[in-house]
Amino acid sequence: MNTCPININKPKIAIFDLTDCEGCELQFLALDQKITDFTSKVDIVNWRLVDNKKDEGPYDICLIEGTIITDREKEMVLSLREKSKIVIAIGACACNGGIASIIDKNRAKFSRYVYGKDYKPVANNALALDQFIKVDYYLNGCPINPAELEDFLTKLISGQQISNKYYPVCYECKNKENLCLLLQGQPCLGPITLGGCGAACPSKGIKCYGCWGKIKDANIPALSKILINQGRTKQEVKQILELFIKN
Repeated sequence: MNTCPININKPKIAIFDLTDCEGCELQFLALDQKITDFTSKVDIVNWRLVDNKKDEGPYDICLIEGTIITDREKEMVLSLREKSKIVIAIGACACNGGIASIIDKNRAKFSRYVYGKDYKPVANNALALDQFIKVDYYLNGCPINPAELEDFLTKLISGQQISNKYYPVCYECKNKENLCLLLQGQPCLGPITLGGCGAACPSKGIKCYGCWGKIKDANIPALSKILINQGRTKQEVKQILELFIKN
């Protein structure tokens, strides 16, 4: 359990994005009328996606979306950490590197192929926020879950306890009485993926891709063996896992 140290009437909130698609920030807008209720309780002083105003800080709460790829982004998050009482990583990119980190091992080769041999890359390997700064809370997913976002922010600004989730997606599938996609032969990553999404994909008959990141002590070798025994090659299993789990 974690208890939020924020104890003021209208905390100052800043929302920043790094290298990303901004899909997680759009989930704020998916809250519809609830976002209006939320903004009446806080002071959003920096959010490039919806407003041009800029506040240089300090901030009570700083939400950061995206992965760190450039040196400028690294300097930016180091500065934001110094200015912020609480830092929250939102989305798979900020929490574990996300989609952008898939090509890290071949980034130089791809850069030469796309831009030519004389191109001088500005990008480094795609890294999660906690590779550079202390992160207080994580909101996982690609994109994040609006319902979880609403619950989290409500508890955060009211000083309620916030419980970290440690169970896999399979737990949520069981609660919803979903049929097991893995037993049906689909390459579902639910057994090793952190829950919190409400089993969004499996509930619609779609395999879990692992976008919430892996659970603690995830038994990746055991699941890999199951996927191979279902008729997949080691290379196919590697590609399935590297999307979110092994990046």
